[in-house]
Parts: sequence; structure tokens; C-alpha cells
Amino acid sequence: MPDRPSAQRPPSQPGESRGKPAGVAAMLSGDNPTPPPADIIVEAASVLHAHGHTTSATMRAVARLNEILGTRYKVDITWTLVVLFTPEGETVRTHAAMPSTVHMGRVAPLVSTIFADKPPTAEQLWSAVTSARTVPLRPTWLFALAAGLGAVCLALIFGSQRPGALALIFVAAAVGAVTRRLLAGHTTFVTQTLAAALIAGIAGSLSVYLDLTSAARLVAVCPAMVLVPGPALVNACLDFADRRHRLGMARLCDASVTILMICLGLLVGLFLGGTTLPVTAPGVSVPWWLDVAAAGLVACCFPVFFSMPHRSIGWAALAGAIGHGARWLCIAGLGWSIPAAALVDCLLVAAILAPVCFHKHLPFAGVGFAAVVALVPGVFLFRAFSGIFQIAAGDTSLVTLGATAQDAASALLIILAMAIGIALPHEFWLRRMHRDRKI
Repeated sequence: MPDRPSAQRPPSQPGESRGKPAGVAAMLSGDNPTPPPADIIVEAASVLHAHGHTTSATMRAVARLNEILGTRYKVDITWTLVVLFTPEGETVRTHAAMPSTVHMGRVAPLVSTIFADKPPTAEQLWSAVTSARTVPLRPTWLFALAAGLGAVCLALIFGSQRPGALALIFVAAAVGAVTRRLLAGHTTFVTQTLAAALIAGIAGSLSVYLDLTSAARLVAVCPAMVLVPGPALVNACLDFADRRHRLGMARLCDASVTILMICLGLLVGLFLGGTTLPVTAPGVSVPWWLDVAAAGLVACCFPVFFSMPHRSIGWAALAGAIGHGARWLCIAGLGWSIPAAALVDCLLVAAILAPVCFHKHLPFAGVGFAAVVALVPGVFLFRAFSGIFQIAAGDTSLVTLGATAQDAASALLIILAMAIGIALPHEFWLRRMHRDRKI
């Protein structure tokens, strides 16, 4: 449903503590292990919303919970709140929940319980909700390993072949991942991202002195690309497609701030090393088999970042490899532009993954972004920001102005192509399943 104005918090229910639904307070005190249906629903919706589930999928989960529990509640989701209300519009529960992290390991088991073939009991639902809140992140060593391998795979796609450069890319991405984990709980997500991007920039400047990089500065760019908040961008696109404009704009603004911090950290790291990111750099073509294999491998790495279930990794790798193979054919075989090829890639990937995610109840935002992460125009974005800084510093040559404008336009068109390509098949399957009354 479209965004509604934020509802006022209703008077406290009997036994309700401020900021917690009545059932949660009762459970904590040990008086009532199974709360009322309203508390189960609002708690489940807040877990899904806070950890990266799409808004439409969260609302489908609420509809399923209504069916199981025999209720008729509706839900309104804003950037910071999940509001439960009656069909008449009376607010029943308000729960704070902000999608500041992506933890599909908490989303997937809860969704599996809600949509199980045999409807769960209220006790089983509440147990699934409370268990979902305690699912840990992937171990730090695995997180760092996935970040390093993902950055190396991206470098292979962009044409990096020197073993020394690939090794430095792996180290920079892995150290950035460990740094993010060490800072978690002490600083904001934006600060963690800034620190990891700064490490990538320093590694990029080091590669210049070691003569391990090309003009594209892939040693700096690829570790920074693994920081892009992909699920937030995917969810924003889907919210816009469903006309939830305020929530979509909030997601987009939050992701944009993160991307700005990535660009800032990257450029500052390069500056500290006495170098910069050139606004012009020739592209390098790679064989189709390497392009497809690297795209499939990077799609296997990114689910680790989001703590996604293991059964989703194969689907992400398969769709990512097929989509990137189609992209390679469009560019190298048909001579299409990069944005047009990105559109074909995303349409194909989303057409494969949307029905799979609906039927298997997998988190589409995480699986979908993992499959198309190699398309993220990080190179164009970073070079455009570098060009803006150079122009601000007084370099107003036609080469700098033209290259900056071209990179910015390319990045914008690729992002637009990805948004359309991901959203169209998802919305098609969503409406088809609504029509067939399968959800």
C-alpha cells in the first residue's frame, strides 16, 4: 500500500512497557511466554523490515500471519516505524524498526516458518520471531575472506591480470572487512564504510608506488565496490515501483550517503598517498569464459556479507553467470552500450530469480543484488567524483570536464537500467501471484 502518514503512538496497553509491545514485556518478565496476535505480527514485521526484507514481502508475511492467527490487521511501514492498525484505521501497535543493517540470516528462517506448508501455531511463530533476533552474523574470518575474493573477482571482470595487484586487492578488501567488524557497535555504519574505503584508497596509492596498477586504479576501486549498499538500492527501486515513494526515498537517501562516504574515503586515501583517480582510463576486454566465471564467483561471495541462507548461493551464482554472459554478448558481439547491456543482464537475472524467490521464500533483495553486483558502476561513480574534486581544485580543462560528465552520465544510466531491469520482472511476478491468489 502507499505510504500513510505516521500514526501517533496509542495509549499504553495493559502490561506494556514504553518502546516494547505488551507481549514482549510480559515475555521478559516470564508472565506470558506467548503474547497476543498483535504483538506477534508487529514483532515479526519489525524483524523483517529492520534486516533487509522488501516492503512488499513484509506485507505478504503480515497477510499470511493474519490468515494463521485469525486476525485482520494491516501494517504501515515507514523508515523508522512499523505501525499495526485495524481495517477501520485504528492504531493497535507501534514498533520502532529501522533498516540500517542487512541480515538475511534473520529474515530467511522466520519467513520459512511463516510460509510453511503446515501452518504454525502461535507458540511456534513467537519462538521463530525470538530466535530470529538472536541469529549471529557470519564469522569475521569468513566475512573477510568473502570480501577479498569478491573484490578479486570484480578485478578480473575489469581486466586486472597481474598477480601482485590481485593479491593487494584481496588484502585491502579483507582488512577493510575486518576493520568494519572491529568498529561495529562503536561507530555508525557510515563511519565503518568510510574507514574501509580509506583503506582501499591507501592500498591504491601504494599500488602506484609498487607499479602494480593501471590507470583505472583497480587496486583501490575494487575493494571499495564491495562496500556499495546494494540491497538498500534494490529495496528502494522496488518501493518506488510499488509507489511507496517516501520509504523508497528514505532508502535511496541512506544508500546515497553511504556511497558518498565510499567516494570520500577512497579519494582521501589516494590523496594521502600522493596520487588520485584519473578521470580517463581505457577499458580492458576479457574473454567470455573469464567474465562469466568471475561473475558467478562474485555472486557466491556477496551472500556471505548479508548472512543469507546457503541454499540461496547457488541461485545467485547461476543467475549472475547467465546474466553476465548475456551482457558480454551484447557488448562484445552486438556492439551495444554498457547501460543497454546492463538492462538486459538485470532483466534476465530478475526473470530467473523472482519466481524462485517467491516460491522458495528467499530474500529477493539479497539474492538479486548478489547476482548483479558486477554491474554496479563503481568505476564510473568514483571517477566522476574524482573529476568533481579536480574541477573544484581548478582543473577546468575540456578533457577533465568532458570525462567527468561522461562518467557521471554513464553511472546514472547504468543505475537507471539496473533499477528498471530488477523491478519489472519482480513486479510482474508479484502481480501474477496476487492474481492467482498464491500470496
